[in-house]
Amino acid sequence: MENKVTCKDVENLLQPYLENKLNIEETEILLNHISVCSECGDELEIRYLLMEGLKRLENGETLDLKKELDDRIWHSRQRILFVERARAVIFLVEGAACFLLLVNLILFLVEH
Repeated sequence: MENKVTCKDVENLLQPYLENKLNIEETEILLNHISVCSECGDELEIRYLLMEGLKRLENGETLDLKKELDDRIWHSRQRILFVERARAVIFLVEGAACFLLLVNLILFLVEH
């Protein structure tokens, strides 16, 4: 049975995401949820705008925070894809190693 992620679950991940404190699995949960839940996506955007906007106003910097948040989400998705691909490569390498061990074992048994 699959665990359904609730908005409450995601709400607890929003601030840690903005503070770069989530692991790859938590980040994936958050991004998958906000891709189908506009309310949580809006909440993430509001929190980001408030957090970064206040910092920037204090420093007198220009604001294009919506684009920055979109870029941050895009980079998070790219990181998730990289990890998934790396896991697939590791799985293939492990499979090849097991195959070679099996072939060597068979050859050893045939020779003896």
